[in-house]
Amino acid sequence: MQKQRLVVIGNGMAGVRTVEEIFARGGKDMFDVVIFGDEPYGNYNRILLSNVMNGSQEPGEIFLNTIPWYRENNIKLHVGVRVTHIDRISKLVHGQQGVVEPYDKLIIATGSRAFVPPIKGILDDKGELRSGAYGFRTLDDCSNIVAHARRVKSAAVIGGGLLGLEAARGIMQHGATVNVIHLSASLMNQQLDVPAGTMLRKSMEQMGIMVHTGKSTTEVLGDDQRITGLAFKDGSTLACDMVVVATGIKPNSELGMMCGLTVERAIVVDNHMRTVDFDVYAVGECAQHRGMVYGLVAPLWDQAKVLADHISHKDRTSSYHGSKLATKLKVMGVELASMGITEPAEPEDEVVQFSEPTKGRYKKLIIRNGRLVGAIMMAISTRSAS
Repeated sequence: MQKQRLVVIGNGMAGVRTVEEIFARGGKDMFDVVIFGDEPYGNYNRILLSNVMNGSQEPGEIFLNTIPWYRENNIKLHVGVRVTHIDRISKLVHGQQGVVEPYDKLIIATGSRAFVPPIKGILDDKGELRSGAYGFRTLDDCSNIVAHARRVKSAAVIGGGLLGLEAARGIMQHGATVNVIHLSASLMNQQLDVPAGTMLRKSMEQMGIMVHTGKSTTEVLGDDQRITGLAFKDGSTLACDMVVVATGIKPNSELGMMCGLTVERAIVVDNHMRTVDFDVYAVGECAQHRGMVYGLVAPLWDQAKVLADHISHKDRTSSYHGSKLATKLKVMGVELASMGITEPAEPEDEVVQFSEPTKGRYKKLIIRNGRLVGAIMMAISTRSAS
C-alpha cells in the first residue's frame, strides 16, 4: 500500500505526541511524516520550563525528542521554519524560506502564545512585547527572563495564576525582588476558593514575593531604553525594572482562519479531532472542542490518542468527549492540587472542609449525589515558607 503524506504544523508536545501515538498504531507503514517547528529545537517539555528558570534543571534535561530522534524515525523536520499559509485546494503547506510541502492528511498543532492584555506601553512599534517585557511560554523566554533578572533589582509579574507564581519564584532565584500583580481578589482564583487563595498568598509573602491583588494594570512606565514601573487603575504606581506577563494564553489559530476553517476561540473540531475539512485535524491548545479550549497537558494526551486511532484506522469509533481538569503547583514548600469545581453549584452539593491555617493545611471536597465533583488539597511547609 502506498504511503500517504502526513504533515504536522507544530513541533510541540501535542503535535509530536500525536505522531508518537500514530507510530504506536502502525503509522510508520502508513505515512511519510513531515513536521514544521518554528523554534530551533527538538520537542521539549513545557511543563518543566519553570524548573529551567529557577535553575533546578538545565535546558538540555527537558527535551523529549532531540534532533537525531526525528532522523531515526524517518521524520522530515523543518526546524525553525514558520508556516505562512495552508492551501487546502492544492493540499500544500507553505513555510518561510520558500518551503512547500504537499499533504494527504494535515494536523495543525500550533499551540498557543501568551495572552497580552491591552495595557498602554506594553507593546513596541512593531506590536511585540517591548524591551524588558516578556511572556513565559518558550525556552527562549526562559533564557531571556533569567538573563534580565540577573541584571536588575526588581521585577513585576502580571498574573497570579499557576504560571505567574512559578515565574515569580523562578525570578527570585536570580536575585531580583518580585511583585505579583493579580486582577482578582485572591490568587489562582480559577482553581482555588478564597480561603485557599488567602493561605497561598501568605505563603508567597513569607517567601519574599510581594502580592498585590485586586489590581488592574493600565500602563507600563518608562522610555524606549528601559521599564521603570507600572501604573494601576486606582491611580497607584509600582516601581520595577522588568515585567513578565502571565495572564493566560491565546490559541495560535490564525492559520486555520486564513485557510477557511471554522474558528471561534480556536479551531473547531469534532469528536475525532477533525475540522470541517476531514483531511485536516487540529489538536492541543489551538483546538476547540465543544466550546472548550484546554491549556493543560492531560487533555492533549487524550486528544492525541483519539486522533491517532482515527487517522490510522485503528479504531474509527474512538471519540473524544472532553477532559476532566486537575491543576498542581509545587513551589518551595507549597504543594497543592485542584480539580473540578471550587464552590458548590447545585442545591444538593455537600462540602467537606478541613482547615488548619497555622499548620498550612487545607482540604475541601465537593460531593454531588455521592460523587466527587471538586477538590482542593493544599499543604504548606511553614519551615520552607519562612
